[in-house]
Amino acid sequence: MRIWSCIAAGWLMFALPSVNNAAPPSKEGNSTTAAKQNGVFDPNTLERNQAVRWMEETFGQKIFGVSLWQFILAFLAIVIGVFIRRILQNYVEAKLAKWFEKTKATWDDLLFDAIRKPLNAFIMVGAIHIAISVLVFRIEGIPHGFVGKSYTVGLGIIIIWAIYRLVDVMAHYLDDLLARGDTELKGQFTPLATRAMRIFIVIVGGLTVLATIGVNVNGLVGGLAVGGLAISMAASDTVANFIGTFNILTDRPYKVGDWISVGSEIDGTVEEIGFRSTRVRTFDKTQITVPNGTINKSNVKNWSRMPKRRVKMTIGVTYNTKPNEMRTLLERIEKMLREDKDVDQEYMLVQFTDFGPSSLDIFLYYFTKSTVWKEYLDVRQRINLQIMDLLEEMDLEFAFPTQTLHLADSEDDIPAKVKAAEK
Repeated sequence: MRIWSCIAAGWLMFALPSVNNAAPPSKEGNSTTAAKQNGVFDPNTLERNQAVRWMEETFGQKIFGVSLWQFILAFLAIVIGVFIRRILQNYVEAKLAKWFEKTKATWDDLLFDAIRKPLNAFIMVGAIHIAISVLVFRIEGIPHGFVGKSYTVGLGIIIIWAIYRLVDVMAHYLDDLLARGDTELKGQFTPLATRAMRIFIVIVGGLTVLATIGVNVNGLVGGLAVGGLAISMAASDTVANFIGTFNILTDRPYKVGDWISVGSEIDGTVEEIGFRSTRVRTFDKTQITVPNGTINKSNVKNWSRMPKRRVKMTIGVTYNTKPNEMRTLLERIEKMLREDKDVDQEYMLVQFTDFGPSSLDIFLYYFTKSTVWKEYLDVRQRINLQIMDLLEEMDLEFAFPTQTLHLADSEDDIPAKVKAAEK
């Protein structure tokens, strides 16, 4: 136990080397020293560290050119990293998860889930970096600056990953914030905002990491700007789709879940509004991707915004129907519509309109309160069956297309026009 305690103490002294053992650099050498000290550990400082010298004397046996104490400290770094990660997973995360489950808000659960994995990765990357730095700091020919830059890149990727995952939390919060003012906005902008923020984070984060390790990103940014301008000028359809997306978001002709018709070919429910296109699920369960530029130029029917749904039909009764019977039939049909709780009472028409070729035509025009297709069809079916009951009760009949054929008994009964036509 005493040996392991000495090794652990040496590891701590190694990780936090004493500055007093190093000679103070001159002002002229400050920039050179800072340039060489790219990693977490400065080889020159560590070589003068008393703890390192003691460990070299005690555990200096070489294995593949690396001292035994370096392998031990590298192993301890990994073990300590795993131990800290286990503590976070088994104790801290478990207690936080139980605490977040008791709250009514959902954003805190999303926040906890977003930072949990990046935090664990951060701990292990730090432990691995310390282990590698311990193993290679005395090996000649190893670019220590590369080790430090590798750690910077890994750390930058983890930070980008964490912020990338936090986008869902921010999008969820903004979605709830917008829904407070207008419940119809719930879930409308979340996919679009999430994609925009993620693209921005990846681009800006990548450029930041490159700039941190010394890459000149000015030319890269300028090239991206010129390339973006050239692409936007060449891809006019893409620009039109982005303009269409902006108009859809500002004018809000429809939202996710609405039943819309665009032209004569597109008829279905909106599933997603994206940067470039809108996805519509048709009633035969196929998915149609419609460019927003096309929708911007077309007439859009939003059936979901109907306050009520129209029924327009004509029924015909036979010419045997007497005037009094027709008046009674019209009155009873209108009374039936007035008494139906699912029929809108604001406006309706029951009118005897035409003497058809084979029927006396009655025009029906009314609205159902429900716009749901199944409920609308149920009301219409019930009304039609009640009209059939009325006609049966009044001994009236529905008319259907008929023709009357008159047969002549002799040639004298044939009209003169028919005879002239035959000649």
